[in-house]
Amino acid sequence: MSIQPGGEIWEDRRRVSTAVDAVLLRLTAGGLTADEVETEGIDFKEEAGRRGRGGVVLPGEARSQAVAAQLADEVACLANTPGGGALIVGVADDGTVIGAATERDWLRQRIHERVDVAPAVEERWLPDGSRLLVVMVAESREPVETTAGALRWRVGSRSVPVDRSEWWAARLRRMGGDLLASSTHHTLASLAPDSPAALRRLLRTVGGTSADLRAASDRELLTRLGVLLPDGHLTAAGVHVLCPAPRTVLELVALDVAGGDIISPPPDLSGLSLIEQLVEIETRLDVLDSTLVLHGGLRLEPVRQIPWLAVREAVLNAIVHRDWMPAEPIHIRWIQADASLDVVSPGGFAGGVTAESVLSSRYSRNPALADLARALGLVERQGIGVDRMYRELVALGHRPPIIREEPGPQVRTRLVGGVPLAAVMAVMAGIDPPVRRRDVRVTLVVHLLLRDGFVTPESLALMLQVPVDEAEEALDAAMSCTVDADQLIRQGSANLWLSARGVVARASTDQAALVAARRRGLLAWYRPDLAAARRLVEAWLRASDRITTGDFADVTTFTQQRSLQVLNRLVDDGIIARGGSTRGRLAHFVAAGLCPVR
Repeated sequence: MSIQPGGEIWEDRRRVSTAVDAVLLRLTAGGLTADEVETEGIDFKEEAGRRGRGGVVLPGEARSQAVAAQLADEVACLANTPGGGALIVGVADDGTVIGAATERDWLRQRIHERVDVAPAVEERWLPDGSRLLVVMVAESREPVETTAGALRWRVGSRSVPVDRSEWWAARLRRMGGDLLASSTHHTLASLAPDSPAALRRLLRTVGGTSADLRAASDRELLTRLGVLLPDGHLTAAGVHVLCPAPRTVLELVALDVAGGDIISPPPDLSGLSLIEQLVEIETRLDVLDSTLVLHGGLRLEPVRQIPWLAVREAVLNAIVHRDWMPAEPIHIRWIQADASLDVVSPGGFAGGVTAESVLSSRYSRNPALADLARALGLVERQGIGVDRMYRELVALGHRPPIIREEPGPQVRTRLVGGVPLAAVMAVMAGIDPPVRRRDVRVTLVVHLLLRDGFVTPESLALMLQVPVDEAEEALDAAMSCTVDADQLIRQGSANLWLSARGVVARASTDQAALVAARRRGLLAWYRPDLAAARRLVEAWLRASDRITTGDFADVTTFTQQRSLQVLNRLVDDGIIARGGSTRGRLAHFVAAGLCPVR
């Protein structure tokens, strides 16, 4: 038996899809107008701007903003309607099929931009060769306003206004909460045969109470995970994760280089449950993400090119937070030469989350699914999976993850690993108390120090995606840490914070490690060449009104004389100007073009 993953969450879509087929059959049979064929969840639409004088049908445009605006409001209306619905685009009110010219993917993106709903858009071809678009709209978990700020839903075949209290009352009556938390008619007999074994295999990779869970019977295991109800029926989340899927949900492809040859084609995982597909994908990634043995003075365990916790978080976040209405799989791409992983999940950001707040914001599009992942111990109970991706990557000297929304809409998470940087690992290993080594705030303070040579509350706020006052709290946490008995950070001039001498010493001890760090954009400020010195001074003067010889020496570890020589060279090059005394530690400089400060 093959069950669409998602259980009852797709019952509405199956119902609407079946209704669309029936409506098109009746329409093509002839003799009925569109109004006579439409139902509460199905609406025919003719693309805006397709009629000329005398009702003459005009050629359509592939990218008409008028069509996008027209259909966005109709999508908002259907999203507010219990059970959602579908728009069949390309049919006139009298039942005449005139076809649809709009590009499918472009339309989906434009609708999403206007009303924050990303419907599934399908092409349908009629026997006479006419092309229609079917816009499948899921019922929204929140009221969706039209582009004019109105709230409407469908009653019968008409679009009518609805107030918010009525909308919420209907929503609560129908759903009673998260769709995936609802009961289904499926029981243990509906499970994919190997799903419980896959669950136990994943549990072996986490700590906590997993050993106790692994020893439980299937019924007890699923009950304790919250996906088997007391009456013996699975929740929709349980069906979503544990029952056979008719298609590949997680698609992994491995390339040797970007745009190069495929070294591991995507396997066909149809027929496996989502949990089985996850185990299969993790097994393949385990082989691709090879383990490295570091050599040098540090006594460290073997490490992966990309930390495994970051890999798992990226994949699980895609599963837990994706939009499950579109049928396309989650696309996972591994580039061998770059040790990079891209995970692309359908659906844009939701709940107010943006690329600029993904580290600090908390929202779950599918709460029941997220809770199941937490119950398995696969994601943090505090909902800080993105924090963990940042911490795991940055603590090894890798770049922070890139998480952004792209047209589609879809969310791409990009992790880039490789050989860890010994200079960064040496600093992180020296932080005391050890518990702070797991503090993402402290980890990112270290990252900024090694990248820029100093940190300010503003630069840390930007990195942490929090207000400046919260960044100042993070600086307080860093102040509580030491490295080799010296404070991790110390205050320089103005409101700039510098590295402890122990940090500099640990990061710069090994010349090969220093060169490797500089190739990745770190530690360029340590005994810099003239170009790096210029970048350091320019960054400093963006954060402060002046830089002194002592400031420059504190960051770069140059002598006072050498620091003064470098700064004077930048004066000669027109980068900075002298701002008072030209001798000694307090000799200061300002940005070129500014009046000297007396």
